[in-house]
Formats: sequence, C-alpha cells, structure tokens
Amino acid sequence: MRGASLRTRLRGWYASALRAGRRLGRWSWRTLPRGLRRPFRVVDRFDSWAYLDDLAAEISRVLDDHAIEHLVLARRPLPLPRVILRRSQRGEVLSILARHGRRRGWWLATTRLDTVGRARPIGWRHWLLPGYSSVVVTANLVSPAGDALVHAELGVVLEFWTELQQDTPTTGGGLAPKGTLRATRPNGVIDHAGTRLWPAIQANGHRLPGDHPHLLTVIEPIDLVYTWVDGSDPAWLARKAAALGAGTTASYSADAAIDARFESRDELRYSLRSVEMYANWVRRIWVVTDRQVPSWLRQDERLRVVDHSEIFADPSVLPVFNSHAIESQLHHIPGLADQYLYLNDDMLFGAPVRPEDFFHGNGVGKFFTSPAVIDLDDHSLDDLAVTAAAKNNRDLVERAWSQTITNKLRHTPQPQSRRLLAAFEEARPEVFRAVMGSRFRSHDDRALPSSLSQYYAFAEGAAVTGRVTYGYLDLASRDAATTLELWLHRRGMQCLCINDSGEGDPRARGKVDAALRAFFTGCYPVPSRWEDRR
Repeated sequence: MRGASLRTRLRGWYASALRAGRRLGRWSWRTLPRGLRRPFRVVDRFDSWAYLDDLAAEISRVLDDHAIEHLVLARRPLPLPRVILRRSQRGEVLSILARHGRRRGWWLATTRLDTVGRARPIGWRHWLLPGYSSVVVTANLVSPAGDALVHAELGVVLEFWTELQQDTPTTGGGLAPKGTLRATRPNGVIDHAGTRLWPAIQANGHRLPGDHPHLLTVIEPIDLVYTWVDGSDPAWLARKAAALGAGTTASYSADAAIDARFESRDELRYSLRSVEMYANWVRRIWVVTDRQVPSWLRQDERLRVVDHSEIFADPSVLPVFNSHAIESQLHHIPGLADQYLYLNDDMLFGAPVRPEDFFHGNGVGKFFTSPAVIDLDDHSLDDLAVTAAAKNNRDLVERAWSQTITNKLRHTPQPQSRRLLAAFEEARPEVFRAVMGSRFRSHDDRALPSSLSQYYAFAEGAAVTGRVTYGYLDLASRDAATTLELWLHRRGMQCLCINDSGEGDPRARGKVDAALRAFFTGCYPVPSRWEDRR
C-alpha cells in the first residue's frame, strides 16, 4: 500500500508540474510578441489525415521544383506518408526543405528504428541520432489560443535508401542491378526500386504505377452512430419521472436511474471534434436522441439527428431511459451503412485512426476484449446493470453454442454490421423484443451492440478480436484530475472513454470538472464543422 501511495503522489506531483507548464505556455502565448515565438502556423480547423496528405504533397512539390527524384507512399495501410529518396542526396534534401520550411513553420525530428528524436524547427541545427535511418517532417500547427495540434511523430517520414553499387541478389531470388535503391528497413509496401521501376515512378507523379487499393484496405463506407441525452432538460426529466412512477421498479438494477448516467458535460461536442481531427473517413454521423437536439449542433449532409420514434420497432414502448434498449434498435436507422461504429458520447478519438483499426478489408469486423472478466457468481439483485447484462449474455452464448465467454469488452467505439444485427434479430426476436421494452436498466437486460453482437458475429465467422490503444477513466476515481493532465500531455491513444459512475467524493467534483474542461479544450481546441459558431 505504501508503494502504491507513493506512486500516486509522484503521479500527482508530475501532473502538477505539467499543469504549471501548460499555464505558463498559455501566458507566454498571450504575452510574448510573435517574433519571439518558435515557428508556427495558426489554424481554425484541423483534420490530421488531410494535414498529412497536404504536407506530403507540398514536400513532393518542393523536391520536384529542385529536380530531386523521389517516391511518395501515401496509401493505406501505411500509418504515415513516406517519401523515399537517395541516401547520397540526404544533405541536399534537408537543406532544400529547411529553406522552404522556415516560412511554413516546419519542424524536423530524426528517427532510429522506432525511436523518434526531439522535434526542432527545421532551420535549426540538428543533433542527429546515431545511425538514424529517416527523419520526420511536421508542420507546427496551433489553435488560435496557442494549443499544439501536431506532435513530433505526426508527420511525413523521409526515408533515405542506399543505391547499390553492384548487381546484388534479392531476398526473392532475383538479381537487383547496380543503381537499384534498397530500403534500410521494411515498410510493408516496397523494399527496393530497380532501374526500370524508379524512372516509371518519376513519370507517374512520383507515385507507384497502378491505382488499385490494397486488398487489406476497407473500401466500403463506414458510418458512426452516437447515443446522446441531455439529462438536465426539464421536458426529458418530466418524462423520466413519469416513467419511474408509472410501473414497478422491482426488476430495475440499483444504478438504473442515477443522475450521473444521464448527465451531459458537452462530451458530444468534443467527441465530434475528435472525429473531424482523427477520423475524416467517416461517411455519415447519426446522433440518436429522445426529442432533443443540442443547442449548438449544426446538422448537414453528413450529420443527422435521429429520434427514438424513428427506429424503435414498437414505438409504443417509448419513452425509454435504458441505453441497452436504445442500442438494440440502432441498426434500424434508415440509410445507415452496413458497417458502422457505435459510440456513447463519452467516447473520443485521441489520435489518428483508420477504418482498418475496426474492420478488415474483407468486411470482417473487430472487437476489443478487456482483461476485466465476467463475474462467476450467481445472478444477484445486487448486481449492477452492466454485471447483470454480462451474465445474461454469457447465459445466451452457452445455450446457443454450448460454449462460454469470460471477458467483457473495452469501452471503445464498437464496430457493427447492420446486416448481421438484422440476422441476429431475426434469429432471436424475443431477445431484442425484451430488451427494447425494458424502460430502465434491469436485471433481465442484455447488452447487444456493446457486447453480445460481437460474440454473435464471431460465432458466425464475421468478426475477430483486434487491438487499439485505449484509455479509460471513471471521473469518480481519486486520481481522475491527474489522469486527465497526463493524457493531455502524452496524447497518442487512439480511443478514450471518460465515464462517470456517479460515485466518489462530491468535494472533489469542482477540481475534476476543471481538469475535464482543460483536457477537452487542450486536446480538441478548434470547433468542428458541426458546431454553430453564431
């Protein structure tokens, strides 16, 4: 316990130092004249994938203007665009980019293997990592308030390949002639460019010949579905109170109607910002609500609010205040893509994500198991709603397939297939009907899109386990403010969930709320296209 306490205190001290440094940075941004600041560019919108594409295209244009032969690799499934160059031209290339990049706020970091050095303005003198194999060029983009939008590893990788001085056998059994460029490290797309291919690349706009997408690439459209509620809306509160007083509460779980489950801290606003920043490939966004629309939300051709009455197979059960019931009907949204991600509004993207993080190119979905296991104890009236639903899911799996499940799933965006959910509902209509009619969370619920549908898809050969970098936080935890500060500093996790169990010390709420606001505005500082700026 003493070690754990010391670790907690050390994390708290470190977070306090980071908080002080961040406040100093905000002060200097407001106070110091522009000429004393390091090179930067201010933007009022940020899309990481568009930024990477634009930066790669601009670097290619600069190199082309100076007659530097190169290859641009910007196709998925590469995580970052790469520019391939001759090692013998390394000094010349860096000098050219430094002259151009000073005006554009470019920075540069050298890399060795998977280690990225510290980024510095591209015109400064650089202490290169010994044996470095590539460099990363970034544009120092900041919000109007001075918040950094790009870090050292989010840029275009420049690889410097060796030119063979003699004919050399290849790993594939052929012979690479003298003059072939050979990769220093595998990149998963190309490991050498011969004397025939290299000129063809230059003639094709510095791209590989051919325009077929990679077989592993997801080419089908992917939508995104949110469930959202404003728990402070008087009309909604009246409907909730009437529903609680209208029927028996004997089967409701103990946490069925706690206020924290319905409280809104503007999470949807920042989650949508994270979509625009890190997942621009989403086709359409659907926000499912109960006769509510956020006052700031701007609907357009890509985002639409959907009312519960539009998707419930039996609208007579409405209103419902049970997320399990609402989730069970999401695949009924008219116009929804077959492949989609289901998110609660407290889920955000924290780094660039790709469709392939959630689906395979052949349509097979992924799901993300948690180390947390399903309680092996018998069903109990003391079970929380999530525990009861997990046990009920396990019971159904055991009856249907004579096999069992042990793990819960992580609180991440959940990949879904509309077609598979429709088939599941057709095969088990009584399950969907019972969950749909459960007005508040109860001990008889099942978690369908957030758990059971993934196991159903796996049993049908339509889903497999996957991995994403992930962070989860309960705002009621003792070190919530510390965790938020560390997340704000480190960045890089693909998926984040900021939940609120409603427990914890009420005296700490003010500190936690302030830390949450700092996290949201620091990580997602620029409005998305879906915010009304009036």
